[in-house]
Amino acid sequence: MSVHIAAQIKRVGRTLTANRAFLECITGVWLLTAATHHYIMAPASVLSQVATDLHITSGVAVWLVSAVPASWAVTNFALGVWIDRLGDYRMIALGVGTVILTGVWSWWAARQGVFSSLLGSRLVAGVAVGVIWTASVNLIGGAVSDINRATAIGVFITSAPAGFALGQLSTPVIASWIGWPASFLVMSGAAGLAFALITDSVRHLAIDPTTNTASMRANFTAVLQHRAVWYGCAMAFAAYSYYLFMNSWMPTYLGQRFALSAALSGGLAAVFPAMGVLSRVGSGLISDRLLGQRRVPVLQAAFLISLPLIVLIAWTRWLALIVTALIVAGFVIQLTFGVVYSYVREVVEADITGTALAFLTTAGISGAFSAPVITGALIEWTGAYLPAFTYAAVLTAIGLLLSWVAPESPHSMN
Repeated sequence: MSVHIAAQIKRVGRTLTANRAFLECITGVWLLTAATHHYIMAPASVLSQVATDLHITSGVAVWLVSAVPASWAVTNFALGVWIDRLGDYRMIALGVGTVILTGVWSWWAARQGVFSSLLGSRLVAGVAVGVIWTASVNLIGGAVSDINRATAIGVFITSAPAGFALGQLSTPVIASWIGWPASFLVMSGAAGLAFALITDSVRHLAIDPTTNTASMRANFTAVLQHRAVWYGCAMAFAAYSYYLFMNSWMPTYLGQRFALSAALSGGLAAVFPAMGVLSRVGSGLISDRLLGQRRVPVLQAAFLISLPLIVLIAWTRWLALIVTALIVAGFVIQLTFGVVYSYVREVVEADITGTALAFLTTAGISGAFSAPVITGALIEWTGAYLPAFTYAAVLTAIGLLLSWVAPESPHSMN
């Protein structure tokens, strides 16, 4: 009897240790990715000051914001293979070392007023930011059971809108205090602290060892033979395009159409991304707890509701109705982000999940990078916003169509 009791006590102890380790791990990767997203958005809120200090136009300065997702999108699909080979923790370690150095490099280049060096630092940082994001999603997804995977990933990816918001809010304060270049050091300091938490936690987590030694071509072929990966990537492209179009152009649209101040139009538009903190977690809970790990119904609902909302925002002349629609649209389109990572991770073999997630994030970030540029060109070319809204609506309709024919996750209980 005493032996049995002792065994139970040890089992409970191991469970508590594992739970604490997972909590520490998700806290660490959340803080790390929030810091990197803070870095992405930091120049946006002080763009005119950046342009003045660097002696460039605002149109050129905005590339400092676009540089990070651009290099992320171009390189991430290939680096997923190395996540599968070296393991999530090792790739996160390499990414952290890189972002610490590039954060300091960005600060130095900004202090010296050298635009080309600052742009180069952010391009290099984008590669590491993408690696950290993909490896972190894979690490969290592999450290929990199927029944909790979407919920855990949903909690983790709230770090992105939180980091964006912190970047927008804190950079003007930092700029008025010690100068805007210091905002880049936030990533370096927070990355070091976060990595210490991750390092301590992984020693107590049950993580399968990496066994993939296949070539890049073999891994790509293995991933792309799963048609669900193609569906997931296409839906991610559509959802992120919708999300970044609304984020980038709604403040200007509201300001011009309703003659609002920049502060007021920006504040009203901010409700759209802010809803992601709720919906990204909520979608995982709904999928895991109410739908038996089914992912596709959440994606269907997100696109189905988002499509008429963007049409409503484009056509209505009532400001109150637009703000209401922004709240609902911000919630529903970000439901996709809470489940699409779990969806793609679950449809491939365990030894190529990093490669699959890398393809997914490349598709999503490509949409995030291209949508503001394409819609901006449409607005400039036509002198109207309707073609830009039409572009976003067409992509949303394509996402909706794909969600109705996409296969369900093999981990579904139904």
